[in-house]
Amino acid sequence: MQREWSHLMRSYADLHLCPSLDDMDNARSMANALTELQTKMIGLLVPPDRLSSSEPVVEVFGNAGLDVATRLDLRPRSREELLRNLSRFRGKYEIISVECRTPSVSRVAVRDRRVDIVYFPKREPRNLLRSRLAETCRAALEFNLSELISGPGFEARLHVFKREIETAVDASIDVIGSTKAANPYELRSPRDIAALLHLIGLPLDAALRSVSDNADTMVKKNRQRLGRPQLEEGVRILRRSARHA
Repeated sequence: MQREWSHLMRSYADLHLCPSLDDMDNARSMANALTELQTKMIGLLVPPDRLSSSEPVVEVFGNAGLDVATRLDLRPRSREELLRNLSRFRGKYEIISVECRTPSVSRVAVRDRRVDIVYFPKREPRNLLRSRLAETCRAALEFNLSELISGPGFEARLHVFKREIETAVDASIDVIGSTKAANPYELRSPRDIAALLHLIGLPLDAALRSVSDNADTMVKKNRQRLGRPQLEEGVRILRRSARHA
C-alpha cells in the first residue's frame, strides 16, 4: 500500500516538448492534453533568439497550471563548439541537453556538469552510449518516445534502446523519459512512457523516476543556480552585502 501511495503522489513531467512558438491553438491543445494526462512539469524548447522576450506560448502552458522549464537542445559539431555554447547559455536556461553525434562531443558532454541531459540519436546505431562513456557520465540519459515509435526500422531502434538502458542501469545513470512532442497527437502519459521503459529493461522504480523525480530534481537544482549563482562546486552565494547589491 505504501509503494502504491508513493506512486500516486508523484509529480509527473515531460521535459522535451518542441511545439511551434507561434501557433497558439496548437499550444492550447497541447496544454489541455497534458493536463488530462496528469503532467505537471514540462521542458519547453525555446531557441536563444526567442528567450529574451516574453513568449505568449509560455503563458499558454502556464495558465493551464503547468510548471514550464525553458530548454535548449545543443547539437554541436565539435567539442570546441560545445564548450562555447555551454559558456554562453548555461546561465540562461533551466535545462540544457546535448545531442551526442561524435565521439569528441560525447566525451565532453557526459562529464561536463553544465550539461543536464545527453541524447544519442537512436536512428544511428553507431552513436551509442557505451560503457567507457557511461563510467564517467554525470548527465541524465534521455529516451524520446517519438524516436522509437515513428518511422520504419522499429526492431532495430528497440534493440538500440535496450542496449542503452542496459548500459545506463549498469553505470547507475539517471534516465529521463520524454516524448519530444510537437503537437497533442504525439503526447503520451508519463506513466505510459515509464511502462514502456520498464518493459525494455529499466527497473520499475527507475522508470517512474525517469518521468518524475529525476526531472523535478534537475529543474529545481538549476533554478537555484540561476537565482543564486554558485562560485564553485558545493559553494553558493547565500546573501550579498549592501555594497555589492
